[in-house]
Amino acid sequence: MRQASRGTIWLEYADAGRKRKSLPNISAVAASGDYLWTASDEMRTVECLEPHGQGYRLHRQFKLDELFPGLPGAEEELEADVEALDVAHGRLWVCGSHSLTRRSRDKTDRVIDPRIRERPSRRLLGSVELSKDGGGLVAPGKALPYDGAGSLRAMLGSISHIAPFMDLPSKENGLDIEGLVTFRRKVYVGMRGPVVDNIALVAAIGMTRDFIIDETSILLHFVDLGGLGVRDMTRWGGGILILAGPVNGADSPFRLLQWTPRRTGKIQDPEKVQDLQSGADHPEGICALNRAGADGLIVLYDSKSDKRISGTRYRAGWLKPPT
Repeated sequence: MRQASRGTIWLEYADAGRKRKSLPNISAVAASGDYLWTASDEMRTVECLEPHGQGYRLHRQFKLDELFPGLPGAEEELEADVEALDVAHGRLWVCGSHSLTRRSRDKTDRVIDPRIRERPSRRLLGSVELSKDGGGLVAPGKALPYDGAGSLRAMLGSISHIAPFMDLPSKENGLDIEGLVTFRRKVYVGMRGPVVDNIALVAAIGMTRDFIIDETSILLHFVDLGGLGVRDMTRWGGGILILAGPVNGADSPFRLLQWTPRRTGKIQDPEKVQDLQSGADHPEGICALNRAGADGLIVLYDSKSDKRISGTRYRAGWLKPPT
């Protein structure tokens, strides 16, 4: 297999990049014509960037509370934990992790906190209309209920393969959504966890003609990622490209796999495209992007260091996978 060609794309966030938790936690990306959309999992915003030189710069920032009124956590400004974005059918699609958490401990703490915390602010799955040029949004958007009947947690929790994991924290094989892609008029949500019997899960949810998610139409796909979970997804080559990585916080492995969904309850075997280098930088988000006439991927990283950040700029990767 030939080596992939690699490069760098600088993203300039101006004043939006001065918030302490913003740039180190950029987690999701989607392309809309000339524009690029990103989100940080520690914030309650989405950012639209416009082309500038060889990279992109901030065009406009949108507050999720204005796009999706009633999103829990507004008064406390709790993070929405947006882990996935997609652009399709003239809309920006947004998905939070829907996960629970355990109180974090520092390196000197030798006690594991038994308390598991609800995080209603993370329960967004919805879409909002894009402006004609792809660089703006027409509020309000359409979202599933954040709790109770019709919510995504209720839908997934009713599935026997997922139900036992609903009360576990993320990174402990609990429910943790990190991938979203629309494909063949269905919304696919890919789960970092749970991984069930070493197999990753992707739920395909139908949508109505006016782009409302249909909670009565759902099919669970079983995808063999070699024991890894879904970290992001994007349309690619007539199918779906999956970024796969560990369920927990391990530094490796990460890889790309090509998958064409089939309507079956049996395990599906995607084709491995390539392994990704990781280490301190964990590949976090991908989307297909044409750059200078070449089709490739923009890759976002969750970095434990600051080597990807320079002032209010973030250094994303660009990758042209081998064919």
